[in-house]
Amino acid sequence: MFAVSGTWRMDNSMREHQARLLPQLVDGVRQNPGFVRGFWADDVDEPDLSVTFVVFEALDQARRFREAVMANAPAQIEAGIERTGLRIVEIQADA
Repeated sequence: MFAVSGTWRMDNSMREHQARLLPQLVDGVRQNPGFVRGFWADDVDEPDLSVTFVVFEALDQARRFREAVMANAPAQIEAGIERTGLRIVEIQADA
């Protein structure tokens, strides 16, 4: 399995708007081919940071998803979300 791991700087003045968008975003991500599981989390130590981890069955599926996320940058910026990192990782183990 492979995952797309993202880090995001969040505009805290837009948190309510972001919270309203999240369910729709999650539903859209679920529709991607090979989707296994996804996590959206806020950093406890740095409240303006969020982390995402979206797991796919195959590398090509993760790559396509990452490309789509990168292409969606204008909508992210409009929602007060700035991508600070986005990488594909190969999962070695899970529990």
